[in-house]
Amino acid sequence: MRRWASRRVRPEAAPSTTAGAGTRCGFTLVELLVVISIIALLIGILLPSLRKARDQGKLVKCLAHIRGVSQNAMMFAGERDGRVQIAASAGNVAAVDPGKERFIYGDNGEILAWPVALAQMVSRDYRNNWDWGVRAVNYTDAQTDEQHVDIDLELFACPADRVRLSSTFFPRHEPSMYGTGIVGVGDPNYPKSPANRMSYWGRLSYGINEDVAGADGADSDYWPSCWRPVQQSNGTWLACKGGVMYGPSSACFRGSGQRLRGVMDKIFAPGKVGLFFETGPESIEQAQNPTYSAQFANLINSADRDLGLSGPYFGDAQQTHPWRVPTKRHPDGKLNVAFADGHGETIRATSYAYNGEVRKDLPSAYTPRVRVSPYNPRGAADD
Repeated sequence: MRRWASRRVRPEAAPSTTAGAGTRCGFTLVELLVVISIIALLIGILLPSLRKARDQGKLVKCLAHIRGVSQNAMMFAGERDGRVQIAASAGNVAAVDPGKERFIYGDNGEILAWPVALAQMVSRDYRNNWDWGVRAVNYTDAQTDEQHVDIDLELFACPADRVRLSSTFFPRHEPSMYGTGIVGVGDPNYPKSPANRMSYWGRLSYGINEDVAGADGADSDYWPSCWRPVQQSNGTWLACKGGVMYGPSSACFRGSGQRLRGVMDKIFAPGKVGLFFETGPESIEQAQNPTYSAQFANLINSADRDLGLSGPYFGDAQQTHPWRVPTKRHPDGKLNVAFADGHGETIRATSYAYNGEVRKDLPSAYTPRVRVSPYNPRGAADD
């Protein structure tokens, strides 16, 4: 009989005693503080770079948006006999387009604000001004109705704009200015009867060149509303830039410096003339301030007929209406501009002044230089 050998069972290994009660686990307070300090140091090093990259991303996206606006304007002009949508008072619109055939109007006959007209190049859902914005007399009034503002179309909003809600200015309800501008009660789902100085407010970070899109007619027959050199009888050139400084005997008094009524083909050097600019207040607090709110308009022009100021360049226009242009929306005083030939560029402030005094918050010149005046600078220095 075969005897099986008994198999020895290996005893369980005894627990190791090498990790005794005196072995420490985790970090000491000093080590923890060192780790925290290193992490804080890395964050401090990386945050400026991350912030710079984020700001640069917003700047690039903003440039893409304003280029898109310009491309829509080119398509609009292609369908409208070379004209961009007009931005003018009701009296001047009636004088330029009495038959309502040259520009686009809403269902109730109200002239469409230029963003609404250009939005039709993207979506036919924009038939009326209230499809985009709300009627209001100022920013605070518009804020209360902000839930009725369309937020789906981001083309007219710069991602770096902290306010975004802004006004096209025209159409504007001013009964004393040769026409009311605002028609009827507006949105049938949210009717609002016209009030004095009421306009439309919506998501808007850009403004249009009023020298190009504006009109002279019932409101300003006698004064130059664009910077324009005019040759005098003695052969010399006079820079016309507003009304106060000129009398009836001046070469600037009548028939000079008129706005183009939206006609793109009349622009001299369209590659140098800006058509759309970044505009709007810097902050909500500034937008709500009545001292500044009256000066906000998403329009840029080269002459002021009441002040007799400004000049052919964007920096000159900013001296006349300093609060229309944001100066801190992007780092280093940068802004985006779309030109009348359809291309877009980022420009940078190179000098700061206001009324001859140095002001760090108010640029007076940019590089590259951008013209606002669409006219041939005969007899004047130009780049």
